Amino acid sequence: MAGPGTSRYDHAKIKDVAKKMQRELDQLTGSGSVSDVESRGNVPASAFGTWDAAQSLAATVVAGNRNIARLYDEFVSNLAEFAAALSKMADNYRESDEKMLADIRSINPSSGPAPTRSSVKAVE
Repeated sequence: MAGPGTSRYDHAKIKDVAKKMQRELDQLTGSGSVSDVESRGNVPASAFGTWDAAQSLAATVVAGNRNIARLYDEFVSNLAEFAAALSKMADNYRESDEKMLADIRSINPSSGPAPTRSSVKAVE
């Protein structure tokens, strides 16, 4: 674990997590899709009967299913946005690391290793 003021990341692992999330989202067709959730809870009012309490129950079930489907759709959409943001973050980290290494190499073009915190002394 990184200590205060430091961070550790592996853009390849972050990108891999984003890809796995997207693959899971891509599988939400058919069973588990938003339309599947909507249709499974779509019970016709006639299934509850014609008496007063049944009609009230039917209205409650229909409203509940509508809300569940809406929230599920929102969850899936947010998860897709998060996967895309995670992928973009990994790309940004990779690009930043590549630029930083290129800048270091332009300052230290020798064939030796790039300077690190442990190999560079503080300037007084």
